Amino acid sequence: MTDAATPKPKFPATFWTANAIELFERAAYYSMASFMVIYLKESLGMTPSFATFLNGSLLWGLIYFMPILSGTLADKFGFKRSLSVSFVLISIGYFVMGNVQRLWPGLIGRGAAEAVDFTVPVVLGIVLIGLGGSIVKPCIAGTVQKTAGTRATLAFGIFYMVINIGSITGRSVSYFIRTSLGIPAIFTYAATAFALAGLVVTLFVYREPQYVSDGVKDGQEVGKRTLGQALAGIFVVLGNLRFVFLILVLGLFWFLYIQLYNLMPLFMRYVDPDAPMELYTLANPIMIVSFQLLVTRMVKRWLPVKTIMIGAIVVTLGMLVNVLPPLLFADPSAKVRLGLTLPIAGVFMIVSIASMAVGEMMASPRIYEYIGAIAPKGQEGLYLGYSNLPIALASIVGGPIGGRLFERYISVPLRDGRPVDTVTMWLIIVAIGMASIVGLWIYDRAVVKPKRA
Repeated sequence: MTDAATPKPKFPATFWTANAIELFERAAYYSMASFMVIYLKESLGMTPSFATFLNGSLLWGLIYFMPILSGTLADKFGFKRSLSVSFVLISIGYFVMGNVQRLWPGLIGRGAAEAVDFTVPVVLGIVLIGLGGSIVKPCIAGTVQKTAGTRATLAFGIFYMVINIGSITGRSVSYFIRTSLGIPAIFTYAATAFALAGLVVTLFVYREPQYVSDGVKDGQEVGKRTLGQALAGIFVVLGNLRFVFLILVLGLFWFLYIQLYNLMPLFMRYVDPDAPMELYTLANPIMIVSFQLLVTRMVKRWLPVKTIMIGAIVVTLGMLVNVLPPLLFADPSAKVRLGLTLPIAGVFMIVSIASMAVGEMMASPRIYEYIGAIAPKGQEGLYLGYSNLPIALASIVGGPIGGRLFERYISVPLRDGRPVDTVTMWLIIVAIGMASIVGLWIYDRAVVKPKRA
């Protein structure tokens, strides 16, 4: 007679609460992400390059760069308090973004017939969303880590799945609200409502995980980093030239992904003025939710840099798909019926986005794993704090470049009565993807293989 198998420990309630909060925050963000540059360009009259600068450089730059500092502040003041502040900022930011046309002209006293510059309220809204979002990331990831116990791999797998479920939820709700009430309503109703739901859960359900500031835990002294130490860490990390090279190469990889929310929406609204971008971009989270486990199992025995390189190749090939419609069809904007009535270029765009999702599934998890593995002993946490720096750099640079490419190859030729050149536009993006592949190959040859030898 044998004893019954010892049941695996369950995740505590705080783990699930944190995931629920993440779901609401991601639903809020992705409800409007596919239409941000379209809203700025079509509704508020901004140029494509300025719209992509605000969306890429400012919003994404804040969200992915500021956790270096906001994570330190979250440790200092506690996750619950930090999350509460972040959701207040996010909720106000989304509400401001959805109501600039209603509130701003009256506030500055201009008549309806006079052109209005919406830069001030838009920048205010984006800064609030970006700062709030940068606080959420380290708080939720930190909660998952603190409550995972010995099941960290499963815990972060669930966390990654929840992010994409939130993405699907936000985009789906966005479609019905936008088609009924217009683009500004995405911000006013969908994004703001999801953010307020996250605030309610934080205030009334979320409990601070086991938290150590300065003190002793499990017999080991634990010290918190000050803001000055966080700033000093920047120089420590950037002093490692090999790591800086890797960051730059990975930034080229993420440059392509950034175009999913900058160049691609602008392009699809050129092809189809009524393009439902949230439905196009749904291909990304649906692919990840459906196939992440399969892809992870497939690549788990591959070396990290090899996996990242193959992921970069897949993403680059996915972007190359967009070159084909004008080469194969006389009119890429001609509609075909595939459940929905879509332009030919739109069908290829869905294939492109789905292919890029496969590359993302291969590369993204291994990037974080690899950065943690190559960090100098005792500095793993410091280096992982910079794991989002490639996305931040890609956003800051890639957002406005996407807008400039759209202007040069589509909007300016249209204005001047010249033919557009979408093939060259997409080939430039593909070339950047190829540069990332070459950079990863050089890194593998110059850094990784000598260490294995």
